[in-house]
Amino acid sequence: MVKAADKLAALERLARLKAERELQKFAAFSTHMAAARQRVDAMQAALSQSYASTAPLSLSEARMANAQAGRAARELRRADAELARLTPRFEAARQEAAREFGRAEVLLELARRESAQAVKIRY
Repeated sequence: MVKAADKLAALERLARLKAERELQKFAAFSTHMAAARQRVDAMQAALSQSYASTAPLSLSEARMANAQAGRAARELRRADAELARLTPRFEAARQEAAREFGRAEVLLELARRESAQAVKIRY
């Protein structure tokens, strides 16, 4: 005879496996998001450095500095767009991982309560 506690424990194990898989996917996505944020920060630093220089420039140096600032601004805009594009999927992955982890924890608690209830009834 399969008891309810055994069924709940089996469901909890399955939920735990699924939660681990979702957490691994979220961890990989989180690493990707951190790299994207670092790129944005690096681009912002490069752009601010290009505008922070107060040294007098010759015409050719000014043109080169302007070209570098323009390239840094374009790269920053692309990096910002990539980060904005990834953010909704990142939040969805975070919520899914939290939901699966919560489901596993609830099933574990239900299995514990069912086992404790079975012991109380027996004695």
